[in-house]
Amino acid sequence: MMNTVHIDLCPVCSNGGCTETLICKDHLATGELFSIYQCPGCGFAFTQNFPCENEIGKYYDAPEYISHSDTHQGIINSLYHWARKIALKSKTKIASKYSSKNAETLLDIGSGTGYFLQAMRLKKWIVTGIEKSKPTREYAHKKFGLNIQDAEYLFDMPDKIKDVVTMWHVLEHIEKLNETMANLHRILKNDGVLIIALPNKKSADALAYKEEWAAYDVPRHLWHFSPDDFTYFAEKHNFRIEKTKAMYFDPFYIAMLSEKNKGTFAASLVGLIKGTVYFIQSLFSTRRCSSIIYILKKK
Repeated sequence: MMNTVHIDLCPVCSNGGCTETLICKDHLATGELFSIYQCPGCGFAFTQNFPCENEIGKYYDAPEYISHSDTHQGIINSLYHWARKIALKSKTKIASKYSSKNAETLLDIGSGTGYFLQAMRLKKWIVTGIEKSKPTREYAHKKFGLNIQDAEYLFDMPDKIKDVVTMWHVLEHIEKLNETMANLHRILKNDGVLIIALPNKKSADALAYKEEWAAYDVPRHLWHFSPDDFTYFAEKHNFRIEKTKAMYFDPFYIAMLSEKNKGTFAASLVGLIKGTVYFIQSLFSTRRCSSIIYILKKK
């Protein structure tokens, strides 16, 4: 029998009255159903009874899981690679723009196949990655020669050693949520910057697709944030949000995956059309976008 993690108190505000709001299907690996619970106090949501850390690996073992496999299979993944080339330019620009003048050290947590780290290294940054998956670490090392460490590396690092820490769609996967955030604060220099990209459960597409929204991605996504509850969470860990930015490609990608989840005929085409609508909405309000980049500084 699989060991699971049951949550009684909200990890953000410690409220005990969390209730089930959605039941979502694992469309990627197993077809199993998982419950999404939401806190009535701060609004934070989480996947209930998710597999514990040493057993969740099988839910990532799918050829379509692109951040680990680097697959080009299918239209959606091919478009993902095209969009990633453009997004890399934006990510490197953000990391450089919001860091201090003399910043040179960068840690990327959940570095996957290493494309972002390589892009930063080409800009003369001293880069280190953390990646839980051993095969993915080995792939990144073989492809780029990168320094990629396992997940425990974060907790062994000295204090105030990094200028920039980035987490591109990673925090929602990490079981040790509060412990991780506390250590991010610890390892950052006083003028360091923390950059976190997260799905937005209050986005236009999330509200439209509900339990079929691809960015719920149970049970790989454990935590489900909105701008309001992430602000609360950041302040709890002595960070302030300096800036938020929309990830403009995500409405298209998430809509295509969500239509695929629904079993829609010509899901890629329908997703592109609907994604365009959600993209336009995000132009008027970052809070409506599928995913948001949060740029944080220590208080």
